[in-house]
Amino acid sequence: MRTLLNNRLQHAAASPFFRWSSRAPLAWLSTKNGDAVVNKRSALVLLMLTTFCHGANATDAQGWRLYNEPTAPKKQAPKKAETPSVTLTRTKTLTPTEQMDWFHSYYQDTLNDAAINSQDSEKVEKAMLLNQYVSNKSSEFGMTFKKVLLDNPELSYTKDRPTEQAARSTYLSLERNKKMRAVRSLADAGWGLFFVYKGQEEIDIALAPSVQQFATEHGIELLGVTLDGVALPAIVQNRQNDQHINVPFSPALVLVNPGTGEMKPLAYGFISQDDLLGRFLNVATDFAPDF
Repeated sequence: MRTLLNNRLQHAAASPFFRWSSRAPLAWLSTKNGDAVVNKRSALVLLMLTTFCHGANATDAQGWRLYNEPTAPKKQAPKKAETPSVTLTRTKTLTPTEQMDWFHSYYQDTLNDAAINSQDSEKVEKAMLLNQYVSNKSSEFGMTFKKVLLDNPELSYTKDRPTEQAARSTYLSLERNKKMRAVRSLADAGWGLFFVYKGQEEIDIALAPSVQQFATEHGIELLGVTLDGVALPAIVQNRQNDQHINVPFSPALVLVNPGTGEMKPLAYGFISQDDLLGRFLNVATDFAPDF
């Protein structure tokens, strides 16, 4: 123990701290016994060295007053409230067509279910309610349709084409006059009519008198062209085809302009005079829509 103490004193004597301490006044340690003074000095130096050495190697450095000042506790950040997880589901909006397809399928299934289970009052009632719903929607649409026609009279089909019997005859008369004017305008422009036929076919034979009457009444020249060499007496003027005219079917009515050589088909097969008038109007107006 004495050897350990001497070693520490020798080591400390070389440090500036020891040199400073050795010069410090130690009168307050003096006693009548000189050995006691030395022992007390040695004990004081040992205490100071021990305190110094422990302070140099301690994890928490000592203050000059040889105690640690208290440190304020660290404030912990408040925990954030956990946000509950939310799952978003994107729904698809059905188009009107998809909605109607779904309803038709549901409606038909309901009717079939009621028909199969015809004694089930609840299923029959469900079918009846659906029928009533469809009827109400149809009536609602019809009333809205009428309202829109009154607000937009140009959308009405019957405005220019009446369906009432009192006005129907007048409308048809006006339409016929318009078609007749179309025939005359084409005739005045040099157009004539070819009736291409086979003299041994029953339909061709039945059509010939009507075609001749039409040409005579409306003042357009008519020429009959036989494909099989048999002329029909109902046609005033006839000629052999001699491969000059090629038609896919017969009988055929073809507009011809001899001055320009232009040809326009009017009809194939049997056709009434009223319908033939309409075809003249179509050609005269270049098939412009009439509604």
